Amino acid sequence: MEYHARRSVPVRRPNFRNSISGILLLLALSFSAVPESEAGLFDKIRANQKARAAQKAREEQAKRTPRPQYRSYYHDAHQDAYINEALLAADDEDADRRIVIDIARQRAFLIIHDLVAIDTAVSTARGGKYTPRGNFQITERVETGKTSTIYHVYMPYWQRLSQTAVGMHVGDLPGYPASAGCIRLPQSVGPILFENTQRGVPVEIVDSWNESGLSIPYSLPSPELFAGA
Repeated sequence: MEYHARRSVPVRRPNFRNSISGILLLLALSFSAVPESEAGLFDKIRANQKARAAQKAREEQAKRTPRPQYRSYYHDAHQDAYINEALLAADDEDADRRIVIDIARQRAFLIIHDLVAIDTAVSTARGGKYTPRGNFQITERVETGKTSTIYHVYMPYWQRLSQTAVGMHVGDLPGYPASAGCIRLPQSVGPILFENTQRGVPVEIVDSWNESGLSIPYSLPSPELFAGA
C-alpha cells in the first residue's frame, strides 16, 4: 500500500489593519458623498443635541438652587424709628441730603438741610462678616424683586452703595448685628427712606458718628436702647 504525504496549505490570517483602513476609507467616502442638504441636516441635529444638553444642565442647576421665598413680614426688635414728617413733606428733590450709618449704635440717619429727618435702627454685619466703612453713593435702586445671588433671599427696597455688593434693604432686625454685610432696615422705614432718596445720595458708614455739622444738636432720647447692640 502506498502512502502520499499530504501537503499543508498555509492559512491566510485576515489583515485587521488593512480592514480598519478600508472601513475608514469607506466611511470617508460615504460622508464625502453626502449631499449638502443632508450635511446641513446633520449639523442641525448636532446643534439640537447641544441645545438640549445645555437646557438640561440649566434645569439641573435650577433644581440645586433654592428659590427665594416671598415674605410679607420682617421682624423689628426695636420699633423706635423717628421720622420727621414735616421735614420730609416740606423737602424737595434737590435738597442737600445724606445718610449716615453708625455701626457702634446700629443706627442710620437721613440728614436733610443738616437736620435729622429719619433716625432708625439697623442691623449690620454679624461676626465673621463685614460692613465696609467709608464714603459711598447710592448707585442702584430696586423697589421689589431684588434677590441675593448668594443667600437667595429677597431684599425689598434695595439701594446699592457705590460699586460694592453691599446695600441698604428691608430685613430682619433682631436687636444686634446679624447681616452678611448689608445694612438691614426696618420694614416700616425702608419704603420711606427709599421714597426720600435717589441715585447719587452720599452714604457715610462710620464706627461712631459724633453728629457734628447739624444745624440743631440731635441726640437719641434713650441711649440704653443700644446696650445690647
